[in-house]
Amino acid sequence: MKRSFIIYLLVLLGACSKDPGETKDYDAPVLTLNTPTDNQVYTAGQNIMISGQVTDNKFIKEIHVVITNLGSGIEYLHVHIHPNASSFTYNQSYTAQAGIFYKIEVIADDGSLNSSAKSVQVFCN
Repeated sequence: MKRSFIIYLLVLLGACSKDPGETKDYDAPVLTLNTPTDNQVYTAGQNIMISGQVTDNKFIKEIHVVITNLGSGIEYLHVHIHPNASSFTYNQSYTAQAGIFYKIEVIADDGSLNSSAKSVQVFCN
């Protein structure tokens, strides 16, 4: 009898803890990376413009803009943007250094831990 009551109580508490109108968000943010384009070549001192848009069916929790050296793995830039909105246009620049192959990656996360990523590789001569 005591065991049945405990099981009943646990089931009742579990049922009460969820909002019946609340649904799980399985949709990842939609991410575009307009610039730069893959295999684009820059000259030393030129600004690499990183731009694009992120949209989500609920809200965007965080956008990461990451620039790494493909040869050494050194991370040169890691920007965190917290738009807390359903759409956001990002713009970031970085000054290119001679002789480096860069990986530029943009990652967007929503509030339900869904994630999208885009990356390109560029070179500075």
